[in-house]
Amino acid sequence: MNIRFAIAVALIVGATAQAAEPPVRPAPAATQTAPHPPLKLGIGDVRKYMMPNEYRAALNVADADKSTVIVEGARAVAPLQSERPQPVGLGAVYSLFRHPTSAWRLFVPDMSAYAPQPGPPDVVPAREFRWGP
Repeated sequence: MNIRFAIAVALIVGATAQAAEPPVRPAPAATQTAPHPPLKLGIGDVRKYMMPNEYRAALNVADADKSTVIVEGARAVAPLQSERPQPVGLGAVYSLFRHPTSAWRLFVPDMSAYAPQPGPPDVVPAREFRWGP
């Protein structure tokens, strides 16, 4: 009973002390700084940043698509635990007790069989063979 009384008194004293504090007033407008002007994110005149011969070369460049190089790469990474095939039959019961955190996978259909193969789409055009120009 004494501990409950002590907690009640402590809460009442804390509430009265908080209520007795004066409210916080915002600073007057005169001491606040003026807002900054918006940033100028425009490039401006490109000729200021390039030499005249570089500017002419950039304008007279041939079609960039003819000289485009496409690079494909792949990383060898280990598959995630959730992407591995689900066990079936008695292996599913064993897996249920061995990995209880992934037991939910046994009650959800295995969508990895229906998913498209990972990797970038085939965007490289087929080679065209010609005998002449």
